Amino acid sequence: MLVFLSLVAGAVLLLLWKVAARGNAVPGVLWHPEHQFFWGSTPYFLRRVMRDKATTTYEEHLRCHRANGWRPYGKSMFADRVLVHVLAPSDVKHVLKDAFPRFEKAQQFQDIFAQLLGDGIFNSNGLRWKEQRIVASHLFNRRQLRDRMSHVFGTHAQQLVRVLKESDGRSVEVQPFFYHFTFDAINSVAFNRHVNSLLGNPEDMAFQEAFDACQRAMVSRFVVPFWKVCRAFQSSAAERVITESLKVIDEYVYRVVDGYVDAQGRARDTAEDDQTLTGLFLQHAQEEGKAYPREFIRNMILNFVIAGRDTTASGLTSCVEYLTDPRYQHWQGKLRAEAMSVFGSSLSDPLTYDDLADKTPVSEAVFLEALRLHPPVPSNEKICVETSEFPSGFTLPKGVFIGWCPISTNRMPAIWGENADGFDPARWITPAGAITTQYDDYTYPTFNAGPRLCLGKNMAILEAKIALLTLFAHLSFTRCPESMPPKPVMSVTWQIVKGFRVVVHLVENPPQ
Repeated sequence: MLVFLSLVAGAVLLLLWKVAARGNAVPGVLWHPEHQFFWGSTPYFLRRVMRDKATTTYEEHLRCHRANGWRPYGKSMFADRVLVHVLAPSDVKHVLKDAFPRFEKAQQFQDIFAQLLGDGIFNSNGLRWKEQRIVASHLFNRRQLRDRMSHVFGTHAQQLVRVLKESDGRSVEVQPFFYHFTFDAINSVAFNRHVNSLLGNPEDMAFQEAFDACQRAMVSRFVVPFWKVCRAFQSSAAERVITESLKVIDEYVYRVVDGYVDAQGRARDTAEDDQTLTGLFLQHAQEEGKAYPREFIRNMILNFVIAGRDTTASGLTSCVEYLTDPRYQHWQGKLRAEAMSVFGSSLSDPLTYDDLADKTPVSEAVFLEALRLHPPVPSNEKICVETSEFPSGFTLPKGVFIGWCPISTNRMPAIWGENADGFDPARWITPAGAITTQYDDYTYPTFNAGPRLCLGKNMAILEAKIALLTLFAHLSFTRCPESMPPKPVMSVTWQIVKGFRVVVHLVENPPQ
Protein backbone atom coordinates (compact mmCIF):
# COMPACT_ATOMS: atom_id res chain seq x y z
CA MET A 1 0.00 0.00 0.00
CA LEU A 2 2.87 2.37 0.87
CA VAL A 3 4.44 1.78 -2.55
CA PHE A 4 1.10 2.46 -4.27
CA LEU A 5 0.55 5.71 -2.33
CA SER A 6 4.10 6.79 -3.14
CA LEU A 7 3.49 6.22 -6.86
CA VAL A 8 0.24 8.19 -6.73
CA ALA A 9 1.91 11.04 -4.86
CA GLY A 10 4.76 11.05 -7.37
CA ALA A 11 2.34 11.17 -10.30
CA VAL A 12 0.45 14.08 -8.71
CA LEU A 13 3.67 16.00 -8.06
CA LEU A 14 4.82 15.41 -11.64
CA LEU A 15 1.51 16.65 -12.99
CA LEU A 16 1.60 19.72 -10.75
CA TRP A 17 5.15 20.44 -11.92
CA LYS A 18 4.02 20.20 -15.55
CA VAL A 19 1.11 22.51 -14.82
CA ALA A 20 3.34 25.05 -13.09
CA ALA A 21 5.83 24.91 -15.95
CA ARG A 22 2.99 25.28 -18.43
CA GLY A 23 1.71 28.33 -16.62
CA ASN A 24 4.98 30.14 -17.39
CA ALA A 25 5.47 28.52 -20.80
CA VAL A 26 5.09 31.68 -22.84
CA PRO A 27 5.95 34.82 -20.83
CA GLY A 28 4.35 37.95 -22.22
CA VAL A 29 1.30 36.18 -23.66
CA LEU A 30 -2.03 36.72 -21.90
CA TRP A 31 -4.05 33.65 -20.95
CA HIS A 32 -7.57 33.01 -22.15
CA PRO A 33 -9.94 34.93 -19.82
CA GLU A 34 -11.48 31.71 -18.43
CA HIS A 35 -8.10 30.04 -17.80
CA GLN A 36 -7.92 27.98 -14.58
CA PHE A 37 -4.72 26.96 -12.79
CA PHE A 38 -5.02 23.19 -13.05
CA TRP A 39 -7.38 22.49 -15.96
CA GLY A 40 -6.52 25.50 -18.07
CA SER A 41 -9.25 26.38 -20.56
CA THR A 42 -10.65 22.85 -20.78
CA PRO A 43 -13.80 23.26 -18.61
CA TYR A 44 -14.83 26.42 -20.46
CA PHE A 45 -14.59 24.88 -23.92
CA LEU A 46 -16.28 21.65 -22.83
CA ARG A 47 -19.18 23.67 -21.41
CA ARG A 48 -19.54 25.52 -24.71
CA VAL A 49 -19.55 22.33 -26.76
CA MET A 50 -22.03 20.58 -24.47
CA ARG A 51 -24.30 23.62 -24.22
CA ASP A 52 -24.45 24.49 -27.89
CA LYS A 53 -23.53 21.86 -30.49
CA ALA A 54 -23.38 24.53 -33.18
CA THR A 55 -20.87 26.71 -31.35
CA THR A 56 -17.34 26.83 -32.71
CA THR A 57 -14.16 28.22 -31.23
CA TYR A 58 -13.77 30.58 -34.19
CA GLU A 59 -15.72 33.45 -32.65
CA GLU A 60 -13.85 32.76 -29.40
CA HIS A 61 -10.55 33.69 -31.07
CA LEU A 62 -12.06 36.94 -32.26
CA ARG A 63 -13.57 37.70 -28.84
CA CYS A 64 -10.31 37.07 -26.99
CA HIS A 65 -8.14 38.99 -29.43
CA ARG A 66 -10.54 41.91 -29.26
CA ALA A 67 -10.59 41.80 -25.43
CA ASN A 68 -6.77 41.61 -25.32
CA GLY A 69 -6.35 44.74 -27.42
CA TRP A 70 -5.66 42.72 -30.62
CA ARG A 71 -2.67 40.98 -29.03
CA PRO A 72 -1.83 37.25 -28.93
CA TYR A 73 -3.54 35.12 -26.32
CA GLY A 74 -2.78 31.66 -24.97
CA LYS A 75 -4.90 28.76 -23.79
CA SER A 76 -4.12 25.35 -22.38
CA MET A 77 -6.05 22.13 -22.72
CA PHE A 78 -5.89 18.94 -20.66
CA ALA A 79 -3.06 19.89 -18.31
CA ASP A 80 -0.13 19.97 -20.73
CA ARG A 81 -1.20 21.30 -24.17
CA VAL A 82 -0.40 24.98 -24.60
CA LEU A 83 -1.54 26.90 -27.68
CA VAL A 84 -0.81 30.56 -28.50
CA HIS A 85 -3.06 32.32 -31.04
CA VAL A 86 -1.45 35.15 -33.02
CA LEU A 87 -3.04 37.61 -35.41
CA ALA A 88 -0.59 40.43 -36.22
CA PRO A 89 0.58 40.24 -39.87
CA SER A 90 4.23 40.21 -38.75
CA ASP A 91 3.59 37.17 -36.52
CA VAL A 92 1.55 35.43 -39.24
CA LYS A 93 4.43 36.01 -41.67
CA HIS A 94 6.87 34.60 -39.11
CA VAL A 95 4.91 31.32 -38.91
CA LEU A 96 4.02 30.93 -42.58
CA LYS A 97 7.20 32.18 -44.25
CA ASP A 98 10.15 33.64 -42.33
CA ALA A 99 10.51 30.76 -39.84
CA PHE A 100 8.52 28.19 -41.83
CA PRO A 101 10.78 25.15 -41.03
CA ARG A 102 10.29 25.69 -37.29
CA PHE A 103 6.58 24.92 -37.41
CA GLU A 104 4.96 21.67 -38.55
CA LYS A 105 1.59 19.98 -38.60
CA ALA A 106 1.35 18.45 -35.14
CA GLN A 107 1.05 14.71 -34.70
CA GLN A 108 -2.15 15.29 -32.75
CA PHE A 109 -3.71 17.09 -35.74
CA GLN A 110 -2.55 14.35 -38.11
CA ASP A 111 -3.92 11.62 -35.85
CA ILE A 112 -7.33 13.28 -35.57
CA PHE A 113 -7.83 13.42 -39.36
CA ALA A 114 -5.77 10.37 -40.41
CA GLN A 115 -8.78 8.14 -41.07
CA LEU A 116 -10.23 10.68 -43.48
CA LEU A 117 -7.24 12.48 -45.02
CA GLY A 118 -4.40 10.01 -44.47
CA ASP A 119 -1.07 11.61 -45.35
CA GLY A 120 -2.59 13.79 -48.06
CA ILE A 121 -1.38 17.30 -48.79
CA PHE A 122 -3.35 18.93 -45.95
CA ASN A 123 -2.30 16.40 -43.32
CA SER A 124 1.42 15.93 -43.99
CA ASN A 125 4.81 17.57 -43.57
CA GLY A 126 8.21 17.41 -45.21
CA LEU A 127 8.93 15.50 -48.39
CA ARG A 128 5.50 13.86 -48.57
CA TRP A 129 3.82 17.30 -48.53
CA LYS A 130 6.39 18.83 -50.90
CA GLU A 131 6.03 16.10 -53.55
CA GLN A 132 2.24 16.40 -53.60
CA ARG A 133 2.39 20.17 -53.82
CA ILE A 134 4.85 20.16 -56.74
CA VAL A 135 2.79 17.66 -58.75
CA ALA A 136 -0.56 19.33 -57.97
CA SER A 137 0.74 22.81 -58.86
CA HIS A 138 0.62 21.92 -62.57
CA LEU A 139 -3.19 21.80 -62.39
CA PHE A 140 -3.48 25.47 -61.45
CA ASN A 141 -1.55 27.29 -64.16
CA ARG A 142 -3.03 30.06 -66.27
CA ARG A 143 -3.54 27.84 -69.31
CA GLN A 144 -5.64 25.42 -67.28
CA LEU A 145 -7.69 28.29 -65.87
CA ARG A 146 -8.31 29.74 -69.32
CA ASP A 147 -8.75 26.61 -71.42
CA ARG A 148 -10.44 24.13 -69.08
CA MET A 149 -11.64 25.50 -65.78
CA SER A 150 -13.58 28.55 -66.90
CA HIS A 151 -15.66 26.43 -69.28
CA VAL A 152 -16.36 23.88 -66.53
CA PHE A 153 -17.34 26.57 -64.03
CA GLY A 154 -19.50 28.40 -66.55
CA THR A 155 -21.36 25.23 -67.54
CA HIS A 156 -22.04 24.20 -63.94
CA ALA A 157 -23.05 27.75 -62.99
CA GLN A 158 -25.72 27.68 -65.70
CA GLN A 159 -26.91 24.35 -64.29
CA LEU A 160 -27.08 25.93 -60.82
CA VAL A 161 -29.26 28.74 -62.19
CA ARG A 162 -31.60 26.30 -63.92
CA VAL A 163 -32.08 24.38 -60.68
CA LEU A 164 -32.68 27.50 -58.58
CA LYS A 165 -35.12 28.96 -61.13
CA GLU A 166 -37.46 26.11 -60.27
CA SER A 167 -37.84 27.71 -56.81
CA ASP A 168 -38.90 31.15 -58.07
CA GLY A 169 -40.89 32.88 -55.33
CA ARG A 170 -40.13 30.17 -52.75
CA SER A 171 -37.57 29.89 -49.99
CA VAL A 172 -34.62 27.51 -50.22
CA GLU A 173 -31.77 26.51 -47.99
CA VAL A 174 -29.06 27.90 -50.22
CA GLN A 175 -25.91 26.42 -48.67
CA PRO A 176 -26.37 22.86 -50.02
CA PHE A 177 -26.77 24.18 -53.58
CA PHE A 178 -23.33 25.75 -53.44
CA TYR A 179 -21.76 22.60 -52.03
CA HIS A 180 -23.30 20.54 -54.83
CA PHE A 181 -22.16 23.09 -57.43
CA THR A 182 -18.54 23.06 -56.25
CA PHE A 183 -18.54 19.27 -55.83
CA ASP A 184 -19.65 18.79 -59.41
CA ALA A 185 -17.10 21.34 -60.63
CA ILE A 186 -14.06 19.97 -58.76
CA ASN A 187 -14.87 16.46 -59.97
CA SER A 188 -14.81 17.70 -63.57
CA VAL A 189 -11.68 19.82 -63.18
CA ALA A 190 -9.53 17.57 -61.01
CA PHE A 191 -10.72 14.04 -61.75
CA ASN A 192 -12.49 14.27 -65.13
CA ARG A 193 -15.63 12.83 -63.55
CA HIS A 194 -19.03 13.99 -64.72
CA VAL A 195 -21.20 13.92 -61.61
CA ASN A 196 -24.41 15.83 -61.10
CA SER A 197 -25.28 16.21 -57.46
CA LEU A 198 -27.11 19.43 -58.37
CA LEU A 199 -29.79 17.18 -59.86
CA GLY A 200 -29.83 15.00 -56.76
CA ASN A 201 -27.85 11.89 -57.78
CA PRO A 202 -28.36 9.61 -54.72
CA GLU A 203 -24.79 8.24 -54.59
CA ASP A 204 -23.20 11.69 -54.87
CA MET A 205 -25.56 13.05 -52.24
CA ALA A 206 -24.90 10.17 -49.84
CA PHE A 207 -21.14 10.64 -50.19
CA GLN A 208 -21.34 14.37 -49.44
CA GLU A 209 -23.59 13.86 -46.43
CA ALA A 210 -21.15 11.27 -45.03
CA PHE A 211 -18.17 13.49 -45.85
CA ASP A 212 -19.65 16.46 -43.96
CA ALA A 213 -20.74 14.35 -40.99
CA CYS A 214 -17.30 12.77 -40.72
CA GLN A 215 -15.55 16.15 -40.69
CA ARG A 216 -17.83 17.56 -38.00
CA ALA A 217 -17.39 14.48 -35.80
CA MET A 218 -13.60 14.52 -36.19
CA VAL A 219 -13.36 18.16 -35.13
CA SER A 220 -15.01 17.20 -31.83
CA ARG A 221 -11.92 15.10 -31.07
CA PHE A 222 -10.01 18.29 -30.27
CA VAL A 223 -12.01 18.66 -27.04
CA VAL A 224 -12.22 14.96 -26.12
CA PRO A 225 -8.84 13.88 -24.66
CA PHE A 226 -9.68 10.15 -24.71
CA TRP A 227 -11.14 9.99 -28.20
CA LYS A 228 -8.84 7.09 -29.17
CA VAL A 229 -10.38 4.99 -26.39
CA CYS A 230 -13.84 6.05 -27.57
CA ARG A 231 -12.88 5.04 -31.11
CA ALA A 232 -11.59 1.64 -30.01
CA PHE A 233 -14.77 0.82 -28.09
CA GLN A 234 -17.17 2.88 -30.25
CA SER A 235 -18.39 4.37 -27.01
CA SER A 236 -19.32 7.86 -28.23
CA ALA A 237 -21.84 9.08 -30.76
CA ALA A 238 -19.13 11.02 -32.64
CA GLU A 239 -16.92 7.95 -33.11
CA ARG A 240 -19.87 5.89 -34.30
CA VAL A 241 -20.70 8.63 -36.83
CA ILE A 242 -17.09 8.57 -38.07
CA THR A 243 -17.10 4.78 -38.48
CA GLU A 244 -20.38 4.72 -40.39
CA SER A 245 -19.46 7.74 -42.51
CA LEU A 246 -16.10 6.26 -43.51
CA LYS A 247 -17.86 3.15 -44.83
CA VAL A 248 -19.89 5.30 -47.23
CA ILE A 249 -16.89 7.48 -48.13
CA ASP A 250 -14.56 4.58 -48.85
CA GLU A 251 -17.10 2.62 -50.86
CA TYR A 252 -17.67 5.70 -53.05
CA VAL A 253 -14.04 6.80 -53.41
CA TYR A 254 -12.49 3.39 -53.98
CA ARG A 255 -14.83 2.87 -56.92
CA VAL A 256 -13.31 6.04 -58.35
CA VAL A 257 -9.77 4.93 -57.47
CA ASP A 258 -10.24 1.56 -59.19
CA GLY A 259 -10.98 3.39 -62.40
CA TYR A 260 -7.46 4.81 -62.31
CA VAL A 261 -5.23 2.08 -60.85
CA ASP A 262 -5.25 -1.69 -60.42
CA ALA A 263 -4.84 -3.56 -57.14
CA GLN A 264 -1.05 -3.04 -57.27
CA GLY A 265 -1.39 0.72 -57.83
CA ARG A 266 -0.39 0.62 -61.52
CA ALA A 267 -2.09 3.19 -63.74
CA ARG A 268 -4.79 2.08 -66.15
CA ASP A 269 -4.03 3.63 -69.56
CA THR A 270 -3.32 7.20 -68.44
CA ALA A 271 -2.96 9.49 -71.43
CA GLU A 272 0.28 11.46 -71.58
CA ASP A 273 -1.63 14.71 -72.04
CA ASP A 274 -4.08 14.04 -69.16
CA GLN A 275 -3.96 17.32 -67.23
CA THR A 276 -6.40 16.32 -64.50
CA LEU A 277 -5.07 15.95 -60.97
CA THR A 278 -5.19 12.16 -61.06
CA GLY A 279 -3.52 12.17 -64.48
CA LEU A 280 -0.69 14.37 -63.22
CA PHE A 281 -0.01 12.12 -60.23
CA LEU A 282 -0.10 8.92 -62.27
CA GLN A 283 2.21 10.40 -64.91
CA HIS A 284 4.58 11.44 -62.13
CA ALA A 285 4.55 7.91 -60.74
CA GLN A 286 5.39 6.47 -64.16
CA GLU A 287 8.24 8.95 -64.63
CA GLU A 288 9.63 8.02 -61.22
CA GLY A 289 9.23 4.30 -61.90
CA LYS A 290 6.92 3.71 -58.96
CA ALA A 291 3.29 2.98 -58.25
CA TYR A 292 1.06 4.84 -55.85
CA PRO A 293 -0.94 2.59 -53.50
CA ARG A 294 -4.71 2.73 -53.87
CA GLU A 295 -4.87 4.36 -50.44
CA PHE A 296 -2.64 7.22 -51.63
CA ILE A 297 -4.97 7.97 -54.56
CA ARG A 298 -7.93 7.77 -52.18
CA ASN A 299 -6.33 10.25 -49.77
CA MET A 300 -5.34 12.60 -52.59
CA ILE A 301 -8.92 12.70 -53.88
CA LEU A 302 -10.41 13.42 -50.45
CA ASN A 303 -7.88 16.17 -49.65
CA PHE A 304 -8.64 17.97 -52.88
CA VAL A 305 -12.39 17.52 -52.49
CA ILE A 306 -12.11 19.54 -49.27
CA ALA A 307 -9.98 22.12 -51.07
CA GLY A 308 -12.12 22.34 -54.19
CA ARG A 309 -15.61 21.90 -52.75
CA ASP A 310 -15.79 23.08 -49.17
CA THR A 311 -13.82 26.33 -49.22
CA THR A 312 -15.42 27.93 -52.31
CA ALA A 313 -18.90 26.75 -51.32
CA SER A 314 -18.36 28.29 -47.89
CA GLY A 315 -17.38 31.59 -49.50
CA LEU A 316 -20.38 31.64 -51.85
CA THR A 317 -22.73 30.94 -48.94
CA SER A 318 -21.21 33.86 -47.04
CA CYS A 319 -21.69 36.07 -50.11
CA VAL A 320 -25.43 35.34 -50.16
CA GLU A 321 -25.64 35.78 -46.39
CA TYR A 322 -24.29 39.33 -46.65
CA LEU A 323 -26.00 40.20 -49.92
CA THR A 324 -29.41 39.37 -48.41
CA ASP A 325 -28.74 41.48 -45.34
CA PRO A 326 -30.92 44.61 -45.80
CA ARG A 327 -27.89 46.80 -45.03
CA TYR A 328 -25.97 45.43 -48.02
CA GLN A 329 -28.62 44.39 -50.53
CA HIS A 330 -27.69 47.23 -52.88
CA TRP A 331 -24.61 45.22 -53.83
CA GLN A 332 -26.89 42.76 -55.63
CA GLY A 333 -27.71 45.55 -58.08
CA LYS A 334 -24.01 46.30 -58.59
CA LEU A 335 -23.35 42.62 -59.28
CA ARG A 336 -26.23 42.47 -61.76
CA ALA A 337 -24.94 45.53 -63.63
CA GLU A 338 -21.50 43.93 -63.90
CA ALA A 339 -23.06 40.67 -65.05
CA MET A 340 -25.00 42.42 -67.81
CA SER A 341 -21.82 44.09 -69.01
CA VAL A 342 -19.96 40.78 -69.44
CA PHE A 343 -22.84 38.56 -70.61
CA GLY A 344 -24.05 40.94 -73.27
CA SER A 345 -27.15 39.74 -75.04
CA SER A 346 -26.68 36.00 -74.46
CA LEU A 347 -27.40 35.11 -70.82
CA SER A 348 -27.51 31.37 -71.53
CA ASP A 349 -23.91 31.05 -72.73
CA PRO A 350 -21.34 30.02 -70.08
CA LEU A 351 -18.91 32.77 -69.16
CA THR A 352 -15.29 32.29 -70.19
CA TYR A 353 -11.94 33.37 -68.79
CA ASP A 354 -11.62 36.07 -71.44
CA ASP A 355 -15.10 37.42 -70.62
CA LEU A 356 -13.93 38.18 -67.10
CA ALA A 357 -10.40 39.46 -67.71
CA ASP A 358 -9.95 42.85 -66.01
CA LYS A 359 -13.69 43.57 -66.31
CA THR A 360 -15.19 42.23 -63.10
CA PRO A 361 -13.94 44.05 -59.98
CA VAL A 362 -17.35 44.03 -58.25
CA SER A 363 -17.81 40.24 -58.21
CA GLU A 364 -14.22 39.71 -57.07
CA ALA A 365 -14.53 42.37 -54.37
CA VAL A 366 -17.78 40.84 -53.06
CA PHE A 367 -16.15 37.41 -52.82
CA LEU A 368 -12.94 38.69 -51.17
CA GLU A 369 -14.93 40.75 -48.67
CA ALA A 370 -17.19 37.82 -47.71
CA LEU A 371 -14.06 35.70 -47.18
CA ARG A 372 -12.52 38.46 -45.10
CA LEU A 373 -15.38 38.31 -42.61
CA HIS A 374 -15.95 34.56 -42.84
CA PRO A 375 -12.66 32.94 -43.92
CA PRO A 376 -13.36 29.31 -44.90
CA VAL A 377 -10.55 28.22 -42.56
CA PRO A 378 -10.96 30.73 -39.70
CA SER A 379 -7.98 29.44 -37.73
CA ASN A 380 -5.18 26.95 -38.14
CA GLU A 381 -2.39 25.58 -36.00
CA LYS A 382 1.03 23.93 -36.00
CA ILE A 383 3.53 22.86 -33.37
CA CYS A 384 6.81 24.64 -32.72
CA VAL A 385 9.70 22.22 -33.35
CA GLU A 386 12.41 24.78 -32.58
CA THR A 387 12.26 27.68 -30.12
CA SER A 388 11.35 30.85 -32.01
CA GLU A 389 11.27 34.57 -31.22
CA PHE A 390 8.22 36.36 -32.60
CA PRO A 391 8.19 39.92 -33.94
CA SER A 392 5.55 40.96 -31.39
CA GLY A 393 8.00 40.29 -28.58
CA PHE A 394 7.41 36.83 -27.09
CA THR A 395 9.45 33.64 -27.41
CA LEU A 396 7.66 30.41 -28.25
CA PRO A 397 9.34 27.34 -26.74
CA LYS A 398 9.70 24.06 -28.58
CA GLY A 399 6.65 21.85 -28.11
CA VAL A 400 4.12 24.68 -27.79
CA PHE A 401 1.35 24.92 -30.38
CA ILE A 402 0.96 28.06 -32.46
CA GLY A 403 -2.31 29.11 -34.06
CA TRP A 404 -2.88 31.90 -36.55
CA CYS A 405 -6.35 33.31 -36.93
CA PRO A 406 -7.51 34.83 -40.23
CA ILE A 407 -10.88 35.53 -38.60
CA SER A 408 -9.09 37.92 -36.20
CA THR A 409 -6.45 39.35 -38.55
CA ASN A 410 -9.18 40.09 -41.08
CA ARG A 411 -11.02 42.28 -38.56
CA MET A 412 -8.17 44.26 -37.02
CA PRO A 413 -9.16 47.95 -37.03
CA ALA A 414 -5.51 48.90 -37.54
CA ILE A 415 -5.67 47.23 -40.97
CA TRP A 416 -9.31 47.47 -42.01
CA GLY A 417 -10.46 50.68 -40.33
CA GLU A 418 -13.27 51.42 -37.92
CA ASN A 419 -15.79 49.52 -40.08
CA ALA A 420 -13.71 46.35 -39.93
CA ASP A 421 -16.78 44.34 -38.86
CA GLY A 422 -18.90 45.68 -41.72
CA PHE A 423 -19.37 44.21 -45.20
CA ASP A 424 -17.86 46.76 -47.60
CA PRO A 425 -16.62 45.37 -50.94
CA ALA A 426 -15.72 48.93 -51.99
CA ARG A 427 -12.58 48.67 -49.86
CA TRP A 428 -11.18 46.27 -52.48
CA ILE A 429 -11.81 48.50 -55.52
CA THR A 430 -9.43 51.32 -56.47
CA PRO A 431 -10.64 54.63 -57.93
CA ALA A 432 -9.49 53.31 -61.31
CA GLY A 433 -11.89 50.36 -60.99
CA ALA A 434 -9.26 47.66 -60.34
CA ILE A 435 -8.79 45.30 -57.41
CA THR A 436 -6.43 46.85 -54.87
CA THR A 437 -3.04 45.27 -54.14
CA GLN A 438 -2.58 46.94 -50.74
CA TYR A 439 -3.49 43.80 -48.75
CA ASP A 440 -0.78 41.12 -48.92
CA ASP A 441 -1.10 37.47 -47.88
CA TYR A 442 -0.23 38.29 -44.25
CA THR A 443 -2.68 41.14 -43.71
CA TYR A 444 -5.31 38.97 -45.47
CA PRO A 445 -4.29 35.36 -44.70
CA THR A 446 -7.58 33.85 -45.90
CA PHE A 447 -5.73 31.80 -48.55
CA ASN A 448 -2.83 30.96 -46.23
CA ALA A 449 0.60 32.30 -47.24
CA GLY A 450 4.24 31.46 -47.83
CA PRO A 451 5.18 27.95 -49.02
CA ARG A 452 1.69 26.70 -48.12
CA LEU A 453 -0.17 29.44 -50.00
CA CYS A 454 -3.38 27.94 -51.38
CA LEU A 455 -2.61 26.39 -54.77
CA GLY A 456 -6.18 26.92 -55.86
CA LYS A 457 -6.50 30.60 -54.91
CA ASN A 458 -6.88 31.85 -58.49
CA MET A 459 -9.15 28.93 -59.32
CA ALA A 460 -11.43 29.68 -56.36
CA ILE A 461 -11.70 33.36 -57.28
CA LEU A 462 -12.45 32.50 -60.92
CA GLU A 463 -15.09 29.93 -59.94
CA ALA A 464 -16.75 32.30 -57.47
CA LYS A 465 -16.84 35.20 -59.94
CA ILE A 466 -18.42 33.06 -62.63
CA ALA A 467 -20.97 31.68 -60.15
CA LEU A 468 -21.90 35.10 -58.75
CA LEU A 469 -22.20 36.79 -62.11
CA THR A 470 -24.26 33.93 -63.57
CA LEU A 471 -26.56 33.83 -60.55
CA PHE A 472 -27.23 37.54 -60.36
CA ALA A 473 -27.73 37.91 -64.10
CA HIS A 474 -30.80 35.70 -63.68
CA LEU A 475 -31.84 35.85 -60.02
CA SER A 476 -32.12 37.97 -56.92
CA PHE A 477 -32.41 36.82 -53.31
CA THR A 478 -34.05 38.11 -50.15
CA ARG A 479 -33.71 36.87 -46.59
CA CYS A 480 -36.56 34.58 -45.60
CA PRO A 481 -38.33 35.95 -42.49
CA GLU A 482 -38.57 32.43 -41.02
CA SER A 483 -34.90 31.71 -41.66
CA MET A 484 -32.62 30.53 -38.89
CA PRO A 485 -29.81 33.04 -38.22
CA PRO A 486 -26.63 32.18 -40.17
CA LYS A 487 -24.75 30.65 -37.25
CA PRO A 488 -21.52 28.64 -37.74
CA VAL A 489 -21.34 24.93 -37.00
CA MET A 490 -18.31 23.07 -35.70
CA SER A 491 -16.48 21.71 -38.76
CA VAL A 492 -13.14 21.85 -40.59
CA THR A 493 -14.29 24.80 -42.69
CA TRP A 494 -16.76 27.62 -42.06
CA GLN A 495 -20.25 26.21 -42.48
CA ILE A 496 -23.53 27.44 -41.08
CA VAL A 497 -26.23 25.46 -39.32
CA LYS A 498 -29.15 24.10 -41.27
CA GLY A 499 -32.09 26.43 -41.56
CA PHE A 500 -30.60 29.54 -43.20
CA ARG A 501 -33.09 30.22 -45.98
CA VAL A 502 -33.47 32.80 -48.73
CA VAL A 503 -36.28 33.50 -51.17
CA VAL A 504 -35.40 33.13 -54.86
CA HIS A 505 -36.72 35.66 -57.40
CA LEU A 506 -36.31 35.65 -61.16
CA VAL A 507 -34.89 38.97 -62.31
CA GLU A 508 -38.04 39.35 -64.47
CA ASN A 509 -40.04 39.12 -61.23
CA PRO A 510 -38.09 41.15 -58.71
CA PRO A 511 -39.40 41.36 -55.11
CA GLN A 512 -41.86 44.22 -54.51
